[in-house]
Amino acid sequence: MAKVMVSGQRISSMLANRNKSASEVAAEVKLSVDLDAVVNRNAELAYDDLVALAKHFKRPWSYLLIDEAEVFDTAGQDNRSFGNQLLPPSPELLDEIEAAAEMLIAAAELFPDTGYELPPTGITTETSAEVAGAAIRDFLEVTAAQQLRARNDFAALRLWVDALHTRGLYVSQRRLRDTTIRAFSRVQDDQAVLVVDTGDSPHARIFSLLHEYCHVVLRSTGVCDLEDQSAVERHCNAVTAAVLMPRALVAEVRSGRAFGAGHVADDTLLRDMSQTLHVSQAALLIRLREIGAVDETTYDEMEMRRASRRSAETKIPGGTFYPSQINRVGRRFAHHIFDVFDDGMIDRQDVSTLLEIGEHLVPRYREELEGRGR
Repeated sequence: MAKVMVSGQRISSMLANRNKSASEVAAEVKLSVDLDAVVNRNAELAYDDLVALAKHFKRPWSYLLIDEAEVFDTAGQDNRSFGNQLLPPSPELLDEIEAAAEMLIAAAELFPDTGYELPPTGITTETSAEVAGAAIRDFLEVTAAQQLRARNDFAALRLWVDALHTRGLYVSQRRLRDTTIRAFSRVQDDQAVLVVDTGDSPHARIFSLLHEYCHVVLRSTGVCDLEDQSAVERHCNAVTAAVLMPRALVAEVRSGRAFGAGHVADDTLLRDMSQTLHVSQAALLIRLREIGAVDETTYDEMEMRRASRRSAETKIPGGTFYPSQINRVGRRFAHHIFDVFDDGMIDRQDVSTLLEIGEHLVPRYREELEGRGR
């Protein structure tokens, strides 16, 4: 069987970057060689072992032959798990962070004239949430009528995604296997990507996307969990709520109805408003408390009932193969890739690598992508 010389330095650094030991990888991948021996020095690997190891690391096998340490992109300063615990990023999260970084590198090289945009009015952490929320919503040009007209939650998600695309942001919806993370964002020069978890409901993804865009506006991108209680995270949550639920729109949807009419009536009104605005009941309830539509006692009682109902709910399953694959990099990025492919700047193998699909799937992928338009 053919053998290939691999770099011990390369594999050792790949393990270190993912916080994994050789024994942990060996337990997950069937190899005919002792991986510890490969880590300590350059060694020959059977081609099948090389392919299996590369597949585990989600890299082409040639990547393991480079005789230098892997330089892995960092997660930035804002690396937090649920509950604001400062933990090292998991191997699964590092893979997603690296994938996002590679998207931005490709974007900068292939279509450098398509940078992201920010609201013309300067927004900082000193800007009130109401003012910042109004400025971001106006900039994204999503009207109250459009939000209320969305026929379902997925249509509402597409509305906000399209608005972000229009302002030059890449949106990546992918399954984040690290269960501590809800979303993250990355900026590289003039390129920016927002990454959200397809395991979340459309409501949660909408909130996550706008929360991450707020980070981009504040130039504080990184990994966050949306439950972090730091000053920046609280501010981004408040701004996102103001973007999604302006006071006037909340009042319009309430239609003069008031809370405090009893458990059943209150919970029904909360559900109706949530469905109309295409926001989660949890986010809406916090917003209602912030603007004084419910008092602390009513909020506490309603939140306790909501949390009890939520524990029995299940997450919405993902879609079919091609929509899910397209969402991994986002429609804006995918369309740009096919634009430079048509211009002869890259070949079909490059397309498959950049879109994270098999080369034989490229034609059908494009059909699915262009079936919904740009």
